[in-house]
Amino acid sequence: MTDFSSTSLRLTLDAHALIEQWIGQPDAPDGVLAELLSGFAPGFTMITTDGQRLTGDALPALFAGLRGARPGLKIDIDEMAVRHADAASVLLSYRERHVWHDGATQRRATVLFTAAADGRPLWAHLHETWA
Repeated sequence: MTDFSSTSLRLTLDAHALIEQWIGQPDAPDGVLAELLSGFAPGFTMITTDGQRLTGDALPALFAGLRGARPGLKIDIDEMAVRHADAASVLLSYRERHVWHDGATQRRATVLFTAAADGRPLWAHLHETWA
């Protein structure tokens, strides 16, 4: 496994830890959202679980409205797999489970990381579907 692949796997886990904190804690510090958003490429795109297409421009408002929305949220990521990798991109898949006080969801996701100008992986595209 390449360093780019390993870093992308770690960044996937790190991003979900930030999402867990942001959505699960009403008093999450503003810096959590800033750190989360810094991991997305300028041209980021997403297909949500309900088939909606989003661009990276929609993420700040989307996440701002979710701060503390699911108190006690825990996110578990497993079944991580590198589907493709080269020097400047990695395609990963994983299963994502959310559990909070009032419910639970499960989804499968595929994410494309591409290299920023400085070489670090950034989220370029994400496709999620309910599992």
